[in-house]
Amino acid sequence: MLSAWPVPVSFGGDRAFYLPQLDRIQLPERASFHSPGAFYATWAHEQVHSTGHASRLKRDLGGAFGKPRYAREELVAELGAVLLGDRLEIGSELQSHAAYLEHWIALLQAEHQVLFQVLGEARQAVELIAAEGVGQSQVCEGD
Repeated sequence: MLSAWPVPVSFGGDRAFYLPQLDRIQLPERASFHSPGAFYATWAHEQVHSTGHASRLKRDLGGAFGKPRYAREELVAELGAVLLGDRLEIGSELQSHAAYLEHWIALLQAEHQVLFQVLGEARQAVELIAAEGVGQSQVCEGD
């Protein structure tokens, strides 16, 4: 299902990120990850970011690192990655997800309703990705 998503993915380098200007996902090579689960969780996280593109769900993808807008999108992407891992039945590394989410906990502490909002946005993102992958029997072609 991940490979069915229409956003192109490039492999290489040492960081994972989504570039909204190019509508492209960048991931390190698979061998850079400590497990297949970590690789797929990272891919799912970046795919959820890509659902925020103006041509899709139109979330605010702007915002500087450490600022509330940035933190909010990171929460959407990480929670979406957990939901997508569950949907794809590839599991998730909950300790890794929890450790990552801990970085953005201040936003939730400041605004309690944000959790419900980002969960809703994460669910929308997963539904959009799942709709693209209907009929796909594998997580990633060539695995």
